[in-house]
Amino acid sequence: MKFWVAIIAFLSISLSTIAQDKGERVSIKNEKYDMGKVIFGKPVEYWVEVTNTSKEPLKLEGVRAGCGCTTPDFTPNQVFKPGETVKIKIQFNGSVLGKFTRFTDIMISGGLVKQTSFTGEGVQ
Repeated sequence: MKFWVAIIAFLSISLSTIAQDKGERVSIKNEKYDMGKVIFGKPVEYWVEVTNTSKEPLKLEGVRAGCGCTTPDFTPNQVFKPGETVKIKIQFNGSVLGKFTRFTDIMISGGLVKQTSFTGEGVQ
């Protein structure tokens, strides 16, 4: 019984360390962005900056918007070296009245997926 408890504890710590390593490979500016009041039907945009904080080159494999009202603009398969930053433009078509939150997934080499979000309030 003690053997299985030790194995489970070891695996939990190992998986936790792996997950932390993946998360620490990048830092993101504007990970949670507040657009404030957005005039209904008027497109708005902002920039997300992803900086490579690891010791190896990374590749921006893709960016996926959570809905059709959001469009990411980026260079696919862009490689960025340690310390370098890639910029992703997030465009929102302004098609919402009232408070909203939208999400975008950023896929980076090695299976790393970081989710960003923006919030705001659509007004007339």
